[in-house]
Amino acid sequence: MGHLWHGLLNSGPNLLNWLQDRWKKMDLFDESFTEEAKTNPWYALGGMWYWVWVLVLVSGFILMIYYVPVTDQAFQSIERIQYNWKWGTIPIGAIVRGIHKYGADSFIILATMRVYRIWFTGSYKQGHELTFIVALLILIVGMYSGLTGYLLIWNQRALWATKVMATFPLYLDQNPTWIPGGAFINATNQGKTTAQILLGGTSIGPATVTRFYSFHFMLSFLLMIFFELRVYNRSFKRMNISHWTKFIIFSIILLVTIFIPAAFGSPANPEVTPNPILSDWYFLAMYHMLKLQDPYLATVLTVGIPFLVLLAMFLDRRPEKGWGQRQIFNWIGIGGFIYWIVFSFLIINSIADLHRDAPLWYYSMGLFLLIGYFQDWAYVMKRDNARWYQTFHIFFVGFLLVSMSANTLYHYFGDIREWNILAKPMMLEMLAQNPGLTQDQAFDILEATQPTLNLWKTPASAVALGKPLGMELWKIHVIGWLTFTVLGTVLGLQRWARKRDLATDAALAKAKPKTAGV
Repeated sequence: MGHLWHGLLNSGPNLLNWLQDRWKKMDLFDESFTEEAKTNPWYALGGMWYWVWVLVLVSGFILMIYYVPVTDQAFQSIERIQYNWKWGTIPIGAIVRGIHKYGADSFIILATMRVYRIWFTGSYKQGHELTFIVALLILIVGMYSGLTGYLLIWNQRALWATKVMATFPLYLDQNPTWIPGGAFINATNQGKTTAQILLGGTSIGPATVTRFYSFHFMLSFLLMIFFELRVYNRSFKRMNISHWTKFIIFSIILLVTIFIPAAFGSPANPEVTPNPILSDWYFLAMYHMLKLQDPYLATVLTVGIPFLVLLAMFLDRRPEKGWGQRQIFNWIGIGGFIYWIVFSFLIINSIADLHRDAPLWYYSMGLFLLIGYFQDWAYVMKRDNARWYQTFHIFFVGFLLVSMSANTLYHYFGDIREWNILAKPMMLEMLAQNPGLTQDQAFDILEATQPTLNLWKTPASAVALGKPLGMELWKIHVIGWLTFTVLGTVLGLQRWARKRDLATDAALAKAKPKTAGV
């Protein structure tokens, strides 16, 4: 406990020193990998995305001259840029717009690749955490800059995709009251207020286009100011790539622009709902996640994913960077990539079943972590030449297994109206015996007469009526989670203190002067 109190008392100065040290080591454009970039293109990604960003900004400034950010003229201004702005037979407007569109896509692709390169190579270690944080921030800003620019076309697909996105903040007013501050957020309608600030009102309209136009410009402009101030203070090279590399990247974007002109769809029509409603490609996986689970949980996860990634980064405390030496973190990255690819495919093909798919995806998260842990465990045993019980973390594995058990029991033995495998056959039998009943009426009868079918948690309405409680399995899992968390934390702190004491004793022994023998 003494180590803990000492750490808390010195947390302020230590945090400041930590930030100052990381600030000095931070890479924006992979400027510390100039030599590596000459032979390994993975270390040139920083220079590549910056070059693509310059192309996007220049083309965007040109488009600003001709674009009209008003709902009744926005789509027509895009048409004029696409078809009427020519130099002889050369469609200058279509080319500039294509460079802007495909350049933005390239920016997101390169920024994503850079985040994965830093993650898989462990380049955020040894004082480079801010490098990864800024790389992740660049990706997020790029995606949301693309989201704000997407609406400016004012076509059917963009309008309805933005409507879906605009509903996310509204669910933040549905916080459970047991969450600290949840009741206050609900009572003050902060989610609704956030949505209205973004939209400029209660629905998408002229004010929304104006605000998104401002956000679209502001996101890139503020980021550019931050980068240029950093460059000015440190005097390093922005792009560690050759002129030939720049020419090749520009040529690829130009060729894609010529052979696959940027589409602009049909004018926005609030009266006709497209099916399915799809966003731009980089948000498709998030749309599918929204379909797979409760909207409130989907909103919290969407906001929380970057913070979970950062938490995982800070938990990776070992110095090893090799691929086979940190498998649990490799599997976190692999799992994230698999989810993004598969979720995007599923929503494009309208494949989604809330009751069937959600438990499977939660299970896969646990499996990825378990696979990574056991591979990591094997490496640590070999590295330290230790027996299995000396390196096995029962608390980590136990917490995961409790979570996977809760996932199964909650989805398959929980809410009677959901995918409760005990209630469903009884509901079908009731409908067969009483053809005049609807499914909702059958579920109403089951909830009133047999609430204990919900093994996870007996409904509050049944408890209020004095009905008997079910198995209340949620209590067992909460106890399990708390037990593993507390014991794991206590034993982890003890292990950390023991290592620190051993390191201190070794340093003192090394510093102690040797005495000559008599």
